[in-house]
Amino acid sequence: MARIAVLGATGYLGGHAVTRLLADGHTVRAVVRSPETAQLPAGVEVVQGDVTEPSTLTAALADVDGVLLALNGGSDTDRANAVEETGVADVAAAAQLAGVQQILLLTGMYSQPAYAEHPWEEAKSRGAELLLAGPVPATVFRIGFIDETLPQFVRGGGVTMLGKQALPVRPIAADDIMAAASRAFGLPETAGKTYDVAGTEEMTLREAAVAYASAVTSTPPHQVKVRVMPLPFMRTINRLFMGGRMTRVLGIMGSMDRLGDVTDTTAFFRDLGEPPTSFREWLEKQRRAIADGVAPR
Repeated sequence: MARIAVLGATGYLGGHAVTRLLADGHTVRAVVRSPETAQLPAGVEVVQGDVTEPSTLTAALADVDGVLLALNGGSDTDRANAVEETGVADVAAAAQLAGVQQILLLTGMYSQPAYAEHPWEEAKSRGAELLLAGPVPATVFRIGFIDETLPQFVRGGGVTMLGKQALPVRPIAADDIMAAASRAFGLPETAGKTYDVAGTEEMTLREAAVAYASAVTSTPPHQVKVRVMPLPFMRTINRLFMGGRMTRVLGIMGSMDRLGDVTDTTAFFRDLGEPPTSFREWLEKQRRAIADGVAPR
């Protein structure tokens, strides 16, 4: 078991990482900007640190074996660069001074030179390059579509698609991603590698969302209503009425609408194993959770 510092622990993916690392017996330290307001599970050590303030990082990473980065700088170009490129490089430098043995970066499947079309994807791509070239052994997970994002597409029992989303994706459960990340910290051979992370079952996002809506509402799939919101229309709404809050989401949906899944999971499956949770099994877990009054994460 290792001592793992998680940066981005209060965010979406970081929260799943913390839960899994704890379950696997690791000692978890959450490095957060505001420890006094951070809501984290019992047993997590919480310390102050900010990737945009390098002077806070060396002390925050003292006495840990590994660092997991689940960073999100948002849609603003300057902020994305500061968090997801410069911030990653500063973490690597601090980790070397602190004696950290391995860093694992969570990023997205479009955050690579061949597909990066948006500032945050470019920042993530450059950050990954800097990390892999840095002084501490590093591993990068480029993650495809995550099962747990499906509730965002379901409203009132129906499905709302952002774009047609007619190309295949291979959904993967967040816990399967984090289980692989947890194992990677114990496998020195994963250092210096970039893994494309996705599931084994191919389907369109529309099909996945309809299946989810059917499972949690007990509506036959053919009766689930699907509404398609054109991406150009949504970008206009976002710009005029939403203050740009959906810019990053719409960018990702635009890439997915045009490209679908771009992962090559060969190395991921070989080194870390195929994800154990089938899409049907994940749906059943969600159905049971909602039936028990537990909101999806």
